[in-house]
Amino acid sequence: MSIYPSALLDFFSRNFLTKSMPAATAPKPSSYDVIHAGEHTLKVAGHSMLKEGDTMLTSGPFSVGGHDWAIAYFPNGDSRIDDGQFTSVFLKLLSASEDEVTATYTFSLQDPASPVTGEKNKRGPATAKFSSNQLGWGIPKFVSKADLAASGCLKDDCLVIKCTVKIVTTKLMKDNEDDGNDDNSVVVPPSDLHSLLDSELKPDMTVKIGWFKRFKVHGRVLAAQSPVFRALVESKRNYIRVDDMDVNVFEVLLHYVYNETLPDFMEETTEHALNMARHLLVAADRYEIGRLKLICESKLSKAIDVNTVGLTLDLAEKHSCQQLKACCLKYMLRDGDRLRTIVKTEGFEQLKQNRPHVVYDILSKVIDKL
Repeated sequence: MSIYPSALLDFFSRNFLTKSMPAATAPKPSSYDVIHAGEHTLKVAGHSMLKEGDTMLTSGPFSVGGHDWAIAYFPNGDSRIDDGQFTSVFLKLLSASEDEVTATYTFSLQDPASPVTGEKNKRGPATAKFSSNQLGWGIPKFVSKADLAASGCLKDDCLVIKCTVKIVTTKLMKDNEDDGNDDNSVVVPPSDLHSLLDSELKPDMTVKIGWFKRFKVHGRVLAAQSPVFRALVESKRNYIRVDDMDVNVFEVLLHYVYNETLPDFMEETTEHALNMARHLLVAADRYEIGRLKLICESKLSKAIDVNTVGLTLDLAEKHSCQQLKACCLKYMLRDGDRLRTIVKTEGFEQLKQNRPHVVYDILSKVIDKL
């Protein structure tokens, strides 16, 4: 390809672009909802040794929505509530707060034979108001001791309890809020999946990855999240083959399909998490899981920098990510010195080779700002 568009960009950025170019403003809403979601597991080793007494085991703290939480587990039940025939489990708010914190929670046992999709004895979702000076809220009769012994979840005498927490807060939009990075990100709508599974529903399909990896799944859950999966489920086959996808990426995809949240490590800003977000975006586009695709766009939009913006824009254009593309263009065009640095990066070189029309689009936007 000719380097003419890139040379023009450099010429205009050197001679006409100021250090900071004001972007067009649009009316902002007065408020918006922010969804915080997370999950945590409590592993109880030597469970058979906890046969008597008012034993309470507490997980390490975990953070959701700016608050610290913990799981409290009573292997013989909470004596203040139960008769000792059931286990009890509660969610506790650890961090002090002037106001009560409203949260929605679920508890389940984790099947060691299928750690991604193997939830058993799921209880919830339930919503309650939490304060740090109370026991917490949860399930006084979580699972009977007899059912626990027969559940298959006590592998090597170790029990794993999973808790998911979701908090929705409303944030007021300030009139003088600037056009910084917080505005330059993709907006993700709230989840609209509500408790498709009851605790008695068993997996009815197998997903095959390559020659050896198999996942037991619920066809109706896959169908609810993806029209592509729905067509495969409705074909009445008892298995689905997925080609050209890494096993680790599919595991994260399944995690989202069942929980509508991403694993904890995806909250980090490590290169591993960002690389997973790129692969996951491709998978979400392939299987038409729109909200997951937006979540990946949002994560990538918040990690844009001089070295990654070219690659990210290339990815956004390939998979029709309009919000992510807009974020990339806004980042590029906001600062003339920044744009001059960007056009010299390997990511922008790849963009020129793969998407020459996008380079012309950037050039036209530069000209429009003169």
